[in-house]
Amino acid sequence: LFKDENHYYKAPEHNDLRGPCPGLNTLANHGYLPRSGIATFEQIVDAVGEAFNMEYDLASGLAAFGMLSRGNAFTNQVSIGGPTVQISPLPGNIDGNYTKGLATHGRFEGDVSMTRRDAAVGNNVQLNAELFNQLLDYVSLYGNDSDVTGPKSVVSYKTMQEFKYARYLDSMDHNPVLVYHFGRFILSYGEASFTLNFFANGTDGVLSTSTLKSIFQHQRFPTNWHRRGTPGVFNLIGDGLENVLSAHYEAVPGAKVDGVFIPDGLPTVRVSSFQAQAFLIFFPSEACSLYQDLGVNNIPGVLVNTTGILKENVDFLLNAIHNLFPGCDFQEPVGVAGI
Repeated sequence: LFKDENHYYKAPEHNDLRGPCPGLNTLANHGYLPRSGIATFEQIVDAVGEAFNMEYDLASGLAAFGMLSRGNAFTNQVSIGGPTVQISPLPGNIDGNYTKGLATHGRFEGDVSMTRRDAAVGNNVQLNAELFNQLLDYVSLYGNDSDVTGPKSVVSYKTMQEFKYARYLDSMDHNPVLVYHFGRFILSYGEASFTLNFFANGTDGVLSTSTLKSIFQHQRFPTNWHRRGTPGVFNLIGDGLENVLSAHYEAVPGAKVDGVFIPDGLPTVRVSSFQAQAFLIFFPSEACSLYQDLGVNNIPGVLVNTTGILKENVDFLLNAIHNLFPGCDFQEPVGVAGI
């Protein structure tokens, strides 16, 4: 898939922007995204579609959320890393005097990442070697065997079930200002599902530790890696995160107030049958809770009152997000600006 002149690997140069997402970083290092780390909505959608075979609605919804939450929808630019003078602020500085980028804590990036520390207690952008080694340890405990790569060398759902719960407990213990509301909760567990479903080699559906190391540590597609054979849709991520969540329903969304964790007020009925779980994001109430938290509360409300090209772009991007939640009423964003 990657043996062509346009998508060779090249390590980022000093001024190239990279962020907390190993997938986006890898795409930039191979030229699927601009190597500068500054991309348009269309470039992100095309890149994840071409390299990961992500279905258009999922790709456009995620790209739209990134653009509206941390990019400049007027110039159609977003940094996959932190702020840069190459992207101007929104007209009138309505969301602050600079455009912050996807690596900025809050809105898009959040707590309980797999391999980045929570912003309040460490570096939330760079790969944390200790956390990555913990992930490898969990593969050695709960991974699957492979005739090709050896025993306990394949990342399994059991690996992610136990590792993600350990990350949740770690943040609960060490982050005094943990923010893990429903939207971030789902994105956090969705991160594990995304890794299993989009980083696995498309030839056999196996995510080996060697592939994991290549993408997470080196931000590089491994030799003879192929994208998944069928388009990855929204429900694929949802089914995967259900599986990851199913082992530890003790993990719940919420946030700490004065150091005390307060769970979100969401229905969390638990049953033993995996097929009958009531905590499914695709039940209408749960899907709309996700839409409310991400597409409404985490996008600055000032974007609604814009005009001209900016307003046209905002409306297009808001609709791209809403397309992922057809059972929910469309809502305009109400998020706080300038944060």
